[in-house]
Amino acid sequence: MTNRIVTYPGSVLRKKTEPVIKITKEILDLADEMTRIMIEADGVGLAANQIGSIHRIFVINTTPHEEEPTPVVMINPEIVEQDGSSIEEEGCLSFPELYITIDRRDCLSVRARNLFNEDILYETTGLLARAIQHEIDHLDGILIIDHITKDEDREKVEKWQDDRRQKAGV
Repeated sequence: MTNRIVTYPGSVLRKKTEPVIKITKEILDLADEMTRIMIEADGVGLAANQIGSIHRIFVINTTPHEEEPTPVVMINPEIVEQDGSSIEEEGCLSFPELYITIDRRDCLSVRARNLFNEDILYETTGLLARAIQHEIDHLDGILIIDHITKDEDREKVEKWQDDRRQKAGV
């Protein structure tokens, strides 16, 4: 398992993840590694394919504004109810230093398994609702750049890609 966050255009970011059938030591280790990486990167969430795994699992920091993070692992998440709308600027660990405006649902009910193989219903709003939608998008191979609707954001992405190429010497 890699300790490095896959950045765009890493091909694994476009792969749809596969449901977790059984909570194994591999899944427990993956969840631990993802949590560590998310916290070290000062992220709000991290999907498995962002570190090269094909498992349908993500971690999220439920206390992003607190000094001590409280991570939650969501396995095979699915949105069961959503409401409202909120347009906010959003970033991604796989797109370092890129922030674009995205319209997301403001209230969510999400069903997922936890590490004890329990089916849990999470009800959330605001930043956490946004972060959960972002991570579920990752699990489905959908990236923040797929949500672009404004020319201004298209220009930001083009500049970001040019800057990355220059840094890489391409």
